[in-house]
Amino acid sequence: MTLDPAYGAFTGYPSGYEAALCLYDRLLDFDAQMNIVPQLAESYEMAGDLMSCKLTLRKNVTFHDGSACDASAVKANIERMMDKTRNPTNRPLWDPIDGVDAPDAATVIVRLKTPFSQLPNTLAHGSGAIVSPAAIGKHGDKGIAQNPVGAGPFKLKAFSPGQELTLEAFDGYWGGVPKTKTLAFKFIAEPATRISALRTGSVDVIDAVPVALVDQLRRDANLQVVTSPGLRPIGFAINLDREPLKNLKVRQALNLAVPVETIAQKVFFGLAKAPDSPLAFNTTGYRSISKLVYDQAKAKALLGEAGFTTANPLKLNLFVSDGLFPGDVSVAEIVASALKQVGVDATITKVERGAYWDALRQDRANAKWDIAMFGFNPSNASGLYHLASLFKSNADDAGRPDVWNIGRYRNPEVDRLLEVADKTPDAKGQADALGKAQELIWADTPYIWLQINENVSAARISVAGLEVWPIVFTNVRRSTV
Repeated sequence: MTLDPAYGAFTGYPSGYEAALCLYDRLLDFDAQMNIVPQLAESYEMAGDLMSCKLTLRKNVTFHDGSACDASAVKANIERMMDKTRNPTNRPLWDPIDGVDAPDAATVIVRLKTPFSQLPNTLAHGSGAIVSPAAIGKHGDKGIAQNPVGAGPFKLKAFSPGQELTLEAFDGYWGGVPKTKTLAFKFIAEPATRISALRTGSVDVIDAVPVALVDQLRRDANLQVVTSPGLRPIGFAINLDREPLKNLKVRQALNLAVPVETIAQKVFFGLAKAPDSPLAFNTTGYRSISKLVYDQAKAKALLGEAGFTTANPLKLNLFVSDGLFPGDVSVAEIVASALKQVGVDATITKVERGAYWDALRQDRANAKWDIAMFGFNPSNASGLYHLASLFKSNADDAGRPDVWNIGRYRNPEVDRLLEVADKTPDAKGQADALGKAQELIWADTPYIWLQINENVSAARISVAGLEVWPIVFTNVRRSTV
């Protein structure tokens, strides 16, 4: 369990990004609509060639330990996140940075290796949380994970990893003392237990509300349900190392076989939509490509052309997490049943949620799955980051994926378009490149596309200021009771 933006970026609960949003400030922030707004930086300016960014910091900001949150502290944090040994995840966010200068206490200049239009998104991302260098010096890289010291509106009071985290208002916060004096984050695994705790008033806010219970909660006068359209398309990544799955007709058949609209409406009670692009509808850079079609007859025909029938089925190992994604096991069972009807025998392997990521990110020799449920959350709100993380060619397909291109997708033209988008200062030029990349990816069908879920949280009616962000997280930083 870690409350450190490095070494895993807030993995484990009851910590995670929700707590980090309260403990830490970043140079830039997102509002509830995922627009970038100032935070520790009063202003920023990207150079015209996208090779650097100048940030002007707020003055007289201090960390919870009383040390100065100035340009030298910011420089130390960015350099820490540039270090791949400290920050092995989120590499597309930090790899473009070449160095950081702090010419005075209120000025930071970030230098880039190549033009990188998405730097503001990186600085607003959760991994851009600014940690007290003095606290890192005191506790060490390992110790800071359980002894976090930031410059946010709340500071650590008590932490029992895996059970409960308690924060208290920071009297020295530059933005004013929070109205809420104490925040407690508790881990309650069972949805029914979470809802019971909400109804009895032992908790004020819960997240990951089961969609089947949303209508029931809405009818309770003491409660409110808060939703936002998600930015995380869920699907089954297709392992393109497998010979039958290299055949485009087979991949098209897998998509045609699955009743995505039925899944969205019946499994998720309308709180999900079938995608029409590799990006979710509200992601920056999204372009509508085409609707998914459910046509089992056509799926059978395509599989037949590839040599597979119900008598001679295509055999696939289907990996699914148990409780990591919304309705994951139920959806996997529906998909496996639908595939069986067209001549695909999918054997389901359920993987415990804590082990799932590692099960997917194996090298070629140790990858045991043919199709695997996955959903990428573009937590910097950038479609470019999303596409590059999932569909930019790996440096070596025999090794572990560079980021999350777990299916070993490879299209040189997509790589070129993503590079163009990265280096284009003009918003229209960037959008055009991203749009063309989405068209190519959609046509190549490297996933069985499924659904984009609404993010659903619930709270006591007395709670105000609750934000459910499109990037999954429930932000209570500005909430009051």
